Amino acid sequence: MVLVVFALISAVAFLFYGVQLLSQPRLATEFERYRIPDARNLVAVLEILGGVGVLIGLRVPLLGAAAAAGLTTLMMMGLALRIRLHDTPRQMLPAALLAAMNGVLVVLFLRS
Repeated sequence: MVLVVFALISAVAFLFYGVQLLSQPRLATEFERYRIPDARNLVAVLEILGGVGVLIGLRVPLLGAAAAAGLTTLMMMGLALRIRLHDTPRQMLPAALLAAMNGVLVVLFLRS
């Protein structure tokens, strides 16, 4: 049950934010602040693919584990970037929570 709940939360979060990154020009300013404006579309596509992969993982656990591992890595990189920019803990919380949740998903998928 935890696997399904975490997978759904992760998938919805990454699908939503990935689509927002592609469609909302205002989010481009965040990537300019991060000093990686050219990475916005790549991050968006990786988030969408990761979200889809986590959903498919409910039927194909190995793919879910791979997708969750990729999303964990992506969020850890985002967290490192926010630390480097001296963001507040509040700004870092979403990336930290999503990294932790997807790390747990890797384990849960591999055990299923």
